[in-house]
Amino acid sequence: MRRIVITGCGGGLGEALMDEARDVGHKVFPHYRRSDEPRVLTGSITDYSFVDKFSEYMKIHNIDTFINNAGQYLGGSVDSYSEHQIKHLIDTNITAQILLLQTAYKRFKRMGGGLIININSLAYQQPSANETIYCATKFALKGFSKALQMEAIGTGVEIIDVHPGGIQTGMTSGRPNYDSLMTREDVASQVVNLIGRGSSYTNEIILRKRNESSRS
Repeated sequence: MRRIVITGCGGGLGEALMDEARDVGHKVFPHYRRSDEPRVLTGSITDYSFVDKFSEYMKIHNIDTFINNAGQYLGGSVDSYSEHQIKHLIDTNITAQILLLQTAYKRFKRMGGGLIININSLAYQQPSANETIYCATKFALKGFSKALQMEAIGTGVEIIDVHPGGIQTGMTSGRPNYDSLMTREDVASQVVNLIGRGSSYTNEIILRKRNESSRS
């Protein structure tokens, strides 16, 4: 049994990851932007004090696995974005996530082991029009995580990048092919399956529906 903290559990894939991990016997400590539930991590990942709260939360609950799932989507023509929108998306999808990954990595390195699962997107590999800034953030997160994997060699810390294609969530609800996308439960099952695989591990996976090239 692993002790897992998962960011972004208020809905979508994060909620499905939480449910799946619990179903297979792991102890899950979820993060929500807002919640009255006890023993959960709350707040926006971009809040100034969130990293310190996250670090203390992992220490209190003896966390050994971090699923970095929280993020934000922004679509539309590049000339339609405001400066605030661009900065907020970069802060959410790059800066805040790098700080959380750094914090988890430092903890697990001191422990001599731990697992980080980094939920990214095929947008890093298959960019498209009207998602310019979103795709840029996914490229950046990919670069950071791959470099961290190299840095982590010999530390006992394992880092897995997960790049899903299109998933049936609120983010994709307006797509004409929504009904043909992967379910969040199917993706969650594949991700949770990566935990505790013994003496070897996969450091990167791409998830997409058979015979379909769509992505999130």
